[in-house]
Amino acid sequence: MASASLPVKSSARVLDTLALFVSLAAPDSELSRRGMIALLQLRRRQLDTMRQSRGAFVKLEPSLQAPFLDLGAIGAASPLSADYHSLLVLQLIAGFPERGEDLRALLAARRAGLDLSSLAAALWREDGADLLDAAAEQHRIDADLLAGTLWVALKPLYEAVAAAYARHIDLPAGGLDCPVCGGPAWAMCNDKLRCAVCETAWQAAPASRNFMAAQGVQARGVTRLYDATTGERMTELEPALFAHAFDPGPIIELLQLLDNPAASVSD
Repeated sequence: MASASLPVKSSARVLDTLALFVSLAAPDSELSRRGMIALLQLRRRQLDTMRQSRGAFVKLEPSLQAPFLDLGAIGAASPLSADYHSLLVLQLIAGFPERGEDLRALLAARRAGLDLSSLAAALWREDGADLLDAAAEQHRIDADLLAGTLWVALKPLYEAVAAAYARHIDLPAGGLDCPVCGGPAWAMCNDKLRCAVCETAWQAAPASRNFMAAQGVQARGVTRLYDATTGERMTELEPALFAHAFDPGPIIELLQLLDNPAASVSD
């Protein structure tokens, strides 16, 4: 059993570092000022959710080799998944009232039988997009909003369970994918990589990758890299930022969708 909670770390310094990271990591996201504020608020809510979800247990059945955890099964089995989603949607309704009808439709669909447990598992299936589209069509809701809100809502669960599990094992070093969940690395710092899904950090061999700095203006301490051979992208972070960093991509994509008035499907 793994507790979906993390040790409490409440300090102004952590929050200041988080705000600094967001300002450095997302300036080219084309988010509005409201979107940038929402990005920071949503991440803080994710961290609060992880700290406050005490006593919520998920039965783990780790694999004998990496990746050890099946996050699709964890999302489907967790009793918190639906609650996490509802809390996120309510927060978004408050922040984006003009999209309230589309967002409230997600909550109404759940009352009408939308099965979030199966869709939490679908996020990790090869045919997951088709399953999400089918569910959205059946309940006449926005498929992109459904997928985006479900992913962002489940992120605290993924992170908390992965952290709880990683505290009890020695993670294998040297791999290019996350040893806990199999997710891709999105950031590096010295000889460590960080997972884009569960934010686990593990020892790796960055020298095996031929990364170069991307063109354009770079924020100090947050350097965008790319591999000219594979096209793979990475973010190099200073140690002080690496400790509190998270992959902002999924939240940014959701906020871009919400911040675009033309995206409404309720007409």
